[in-house]
Amino acid sequence: MEKKISELIVSHKQVFPNDANPSGNMFGGRIMEIMDATAGITASRFAPHAHHCVTASVETVQFNLPVHIGDVLKFESQVVYTGRSSMVIRVNVQRYNRNTQLDETCTSAHLIFIAMDADEKPMSVPALDITSREAQQAWELGLKVRERSLKIKAMNAM
Repeated sequence: MEKKISELIVSHKQVFPNDANPSGNMFGGRIMEIMDATAGITASRFAPHAHHCVTASVETVQFNLPVHIGDVLKFESQVVYTGRSSMVIRVNVQRYNRNTQLDETCTSAHLIFIAMDADEKPMSVPALDITSREAQQAWELGLKVRERSLKIKAMNAM
């Protein structure tokens, strides 16, 4: 089976008034929308032979810090685990703090994507090539996220 190293995908977004509520805080759903889009790009780049990749679930979303109008966000996305047709993608969102000039993690999540063929059937993805201790730890967490997601899916089907 083909093995592939996961590429880190990075994008940026400045928060504008249409991204926020009347108090000036960015909508959590808007952050999640951008996270999903970034993870989708990551999935498509990891599995370029797929017709397309679809979001199967969003797991472990954590909002750690508020995001305000004018903030600049950095979205970092990477495949951390692969199954036969699934990819667990970790997305971290950092807010650039103009006062401290530091990036602070404000949101993070794992998203699970499935590679699809032209007939809308799941298709194989490359195995993830683990090249470091950090990648191994991320893989182990990704495996746990995937297993937990499958258990919840089974419980919801009852």
